[in-house]
Amino acid sequence: MIRFARAAAAVAALALLAPSSGTAASKMPAGPPIVIGAVLSITGNYAPLGEPERNALKIAETEINEHGGVGGRPLQIKILDDEGKADTAQQLTTQLVGEHVAAIIGGTLTPTTLAMTRVTNDAKIVEIYLNPTDTIWNTKNGIMKYLFEATPRNEIEATKLLTFTKNKLHGSRIAIMHDEAPYGTTGAPVVAGVAKTLGLEVVDDESFPIAATDLTAQLQKAMNAKADTLVIWTAGPAAPILVRQAKQFGYKGNIVGSTGIVSDNFLKVAGRDGYGVYADVDLNYTHPDPGQRAFLDLYRKSYNAKPSNFASFAWDAAHLLVGAMTKTKGDLSGDALSAVLTTMKPYNGTTGQFKFTATDHNGLKPASVKVCREEGAWVVIE
Repeated sequence: MIRFARAAAAVAALALLAPSSGTAASKMPAGPPIVIGAVLSITGNYAPLGEPERNALKIAETEINEHGGVGGRPLQIKILDDEGKADTAQQLTTQLVGEHVAAIIGGTLTPTTLAMTRVTNDAKIVEIYLNPTDTIWNTKNGIMKYLFEATPRNEIEATKLLTFTKNKLHGSRIAIMHDEAPYGTTGAPVVAGVAKTLGLEVVDDESFPIAATDLTAQLQKAMNAKADTLVIWTAGPAAPILVRQAKQFGYKGNIVGSTGIVSDNFLKVAGRDGYGVYADVDLNYTHPDPGQRAFLDLYRKSYNAKPSNFASFAWDAAHLLVGAMTKTKGDLSGDALSAVLTTMKPYNGTTGQFKFTATDHNGLKPASVKVCREEGAWVVIE
């Protein structure tokens, strides 16, 4: 059983899907490594997402190997940087497939994941990606057999945020502010649909470039529409700029955002203008369960920093894959790994409880999502 060093008892809740315990787990692994590839957006506009994902995978590799590896063999996670570019992500994925990796983690973004999936699906290699766009695996043509998602999907996030907006913030007129990348363009209609279900009025819908530095036009339209709540749907660097400009223009309404805004970069750029912004979060910094606490402590010890949601997604993806690999009797084919993942018992990760099925390759429920408030730090308020 995978037990995380220095916190074995605390992380027992995470070990529902893990290598078998016993003498093998107490020995350092030997033999040829089992290689998992990872293609992440470590540099570029989305570095605040990709960097913590990379960090989490490095910690996961070390901890897994310290406790027996994968069935007694060492684990190697080969991490590559796509710079947030879809064509680069596809090329790197092709490279990893040519190197016969057992599975792939990534991408960080919707467009990079879409590019990667074209390669992994043809090669019949399991891929676990790290963004909330569920239409990548749940397509019009059916479920993508080899593709799984390690983050709460857009609908879960939107439902949590807008229910909170209606019941706790008493908002009723929302303006959706989203980026022009697939993350924003696919998320915005989901937000609008959930708003309609909850009886909230969408009075404005504005898009902006992911690296926008001036959102004056979009904010003026939202304010002229008398929106009492701005709903930000982006994972790009424009989010804190939008918040700062909203405050400079005298906006007095609510501001809520998807998990994509929850980062240290937002805290730094938004400064005090970010105080009072709400977002959804999965990794509970304020009231962590034992498994989350162990991960938080381990990440802090390794990097002298607090991990973001994105680190949590990558950590869980690695452990989901390794746990599945220990149950296939040495068969690391995509068919074998997919079969295990879709029939596994519930896995309590740092993001939430995963229960994949043949028709649900996300496996997370709304209970995994919490609401946090920016108070100079992201504080979970539930």
